[in-house]
Amino acid sequence: MESRTIAAIFAYVGGTFLLIAGATGSTGIIGTIIDYLIQNLGGATADLLSLILQALNFIADLGGISVIIGASLIINQRPKIGKIIIGIGAGMGLIGFIIILASAFLHRWINAINFITTISQSIGWIGTLLSITATILAK
Repeated sequence: MESRTIAAIFAYVGGTFLLIAGATGSTGIIGTIIDYLIQNLGGATADLLSLILQALNFIADLGGISVIIGASLIINQRPKIGKIIIGIGAGMGLIGFIIILASAFLHRWINAINFITTISQSIGWIGTLLSITATILAK
C-alpha cells in the first residue's frame, strides 16, 4: 500500500474519532496574525483578510468533517490541500503538538505522564494524533 493510501486511512479514522469526540479545530497563529492585520489595516485589504479568516474558521469549526474531507483530497491526488485542511480541522499541526508535549516534559515528568495518560484515554487526542500522522505520511 502506498503512503498516500495509508495517510488517507489514518485521516478517515482520525476524523471519525474527532467527530465522535466533538472536537473542532482552530486557526491558530495564522488566525491571530490575520486578526491583528484586520485591526490595523483598513479598507478592502481588511475586508479580504476578514473573509479569509471567516473561511479558515469555518473549516476549523467542522473539525472531524474537515479531516475526512482532507482525507478524500489526499486520496484524490490533492495531498497538499488535503494536508492543510486536515491541519486546520484537527486543531493543531505537528509543531503545535510537539510544543505541547515538550512543555509537559519540561515542567515535570509527572505532568508528562499525566499528559500521555490523557492522550491515550481521549478519543479526541487519538483522532488528533492520527490526523497529524496522516499529514506526515501524505506525499
